[in-house]
Amino acid sequence: MSDHAELDTVCPNNHNLTLNFSHDEFEAALKSGELVLHCNTCEANWPPSREDIAKVRKQFSR
Repeated sequence: MSDHAELDTVCPNNHNLTLNFSHDEFEAALKSGELVLHCNTCEANWPPSREDIAKVRKQFSR
C-alpha cells in the first residue's frame, strides 16, 4: 500500500492542479469533513468529488 497519492484535477476556474496527499492526512481530513481542495492560482476552494476521492483511495491501495 502506498503512503502518498497524487490527484490531477481542475479547479472551478479551469486551472490544472496536481495535489499530493499522505494517506493519514487524507483519511483524517475526509472523516472530519475538513477536506477542501485549494487552487493557489486563483485561491478557489471546493470539496472533492466522489470521483476524486475514489482516485486517491485507489492509489493508496496500490
